Amino acid sequence: MKKLFFFIVIILGFFGATKAQTQDSTKNTDLRFSLLTCDAGDDLYTIWGHTAIRVIDSAHHTDIVYNYGSFDFNEPNFIAKFLKGDLLYFISADTYQNFLYEYQYYGRDVHEQVLNLSTIEKQKWQEALLVNMMGANRFYLYNFITDNCTTRIKDGLWQHTPVNNTSIGVASFRSEVVSAPYQGGLPWIGLGIDLLLGAVADKKPSLFQEAFLPNLLYKKLVANPSLVLSTQHLSFHRSTATPNNTPFYVLVSLLLVYVFASKWNTLVTQKLATLLDLSIAFILGIGGCIVWYMSQISLHTACHENYNLIWLHPLYLLAIPMYFISNKWTGYLGWAFFIAIVLLMLTSYWIPQYFSGSVIVLMTIALFLSIRFIKKSRNARFQ
Repeated sequence: MKKLFFFIVIILGFFGATKAQTQDSTKNTDLRFSLLTCDAGDDLYTIWGHTAIRVIDSAHHTDIVYNYGSFDFNEPNFIAKFLKGDLLYFISADTYQNFLYEYQYYGRDVHEQVLNLSTIEKQKWQEALLVNMMGANRFYLYNFITDNCTTRIKDGLWQHTPVNNTSIGVASFRSEVVSAPYQGGLPWIGLGIDLLLGAVADKKPSLFQEAFLPNLLYKKLVANPSLVLSTQHLSFHRSTATPNNTPFYVLVSLLLVYVFASKWNTLVTQKLATLLDLSIAFILGIGGCIVWYMSQISLHTACHENYNLIWLHPLYLLAIPMYFISNKWTGYLGWAFFIAIVLLMLTSYWIPQYFSGSVIVLMTIALFLSIRFIKKSRNARFQ
């Protein structure tokens, strides 16, 4: 009887352990991971869209969206920290209903790609997300080409499942970052970003780096159909902005007016030319200060090695008081600006930085301003 009782205990223990193992191995089959790609919004920080990861746990009746793009507007010195590049972003979690309500309210479409992951891959990724939600793990230094809400999710996906790195044809970081504001109806923002990006942004991303923005990660998964079980598009009827290149035509018009006012020898046109001299010098000087800061001080690596500093620099601000104090020194500054711009134009083919049409027109305006400074010095000499 003792042997029989012992045998029964062993058998029951075996079946109990087998059942526990089976439950443990199948509990994560109740998980469903989805990539959420959200269309661009009207605000600047939404112009590139957004990426989040949705995790449905049907066993525990939860539907959570993890978002790596959270930041605090009330952070002290928010703008200064953002420009410096030491503003901390963090991961947050919310219910899918709350997440979707926000995008429905602002009329931004959401595209869901249900991921085809194994049980082990789901389990490991869920554990990694939960670890990221703990304490200081939540925070990271944001970088808009190498470490953002999209790359964090891309890195998690690449880490936990094999991905076929098929190219989606990204020419450079700049082309993708700058085109979004132009397409989203914020062309002047696009021009400003174009001026701030340095040669680092003109590098061609590797196959792993290509998916650094929401729409690019979406395309990368489209190129990996074995990773996507299904795709759902939620349309909230947002009016689509019309792409335009307004800055180019406005700057060309400004250049023509500037040349006309300088050449037409009347009291009104000469006063207009003088006003344009000072206004353009002030704008270029302020712009030069920002470009210098972002390329030399900021932690935003995409702004480093910026060759725009050759023609767009703070020295224009020095030219403004010299304009009234000393024609001689105005001429010296004019020659320095002129030589720098001409050398940049002549060597631009070999410089590892792309200059768009609008930037070239701005450069031409700066060149004409330098000629005006030189001419002012010469006219004073012959008076």
